[in-house]
Amino acid sequence: MNALPQFPQEQPLSRPTVRRTSAQQSKTLITRQHRLVAFETCLRLGVNVGLSAIALSTLVYLLPYRMAQVQKLKEVQGEVQQTEARVAQIQVEFSRNFDSSQVKAILQEQTHMVDPSQRVVVFDDRTPADAHKPNKLTQIP
Repeated sequence: MNALPQFPQEQPLSRPTVRRTSAQQSKTLITRQHRLVAFETCLRLGVNVGLSAIALSTLVYLLPYRMAQVQKLKEVQGEVQQTEARVAQIQVEFSRNFDSSQVKAILQEQTHMVDPSQRVVVFDDRTPADAHKPNKLTQIP
């Protein structure tokens, strides 16, 4: 009987094992789930607040830029209206210049020439006493 004597095995030092009941386990599980949901909610709220702050700061930065652009747009619209009025006037003048019935009138306006069939009338503002003095302006050949 060569059997070796069996020595009692030493158990490692640890807390005494306390077995939890299923009610306690479910309670801790529910508490842990609630903590995770609360953490997730706080994290989402923090991210959304951060994004909102970034959006507001961007709007505050862009508002003066938008006002400047609106001012420039008004100036450009005013210039466009002036240009449209000038274009309309030039179109009227253009159509008048190429109207064959007004060629003589246009020629008289632009060159100060007079049609030979017309007579030149000159109004003199001098008094009758000064009328006998010759004036270079009143002498028309």
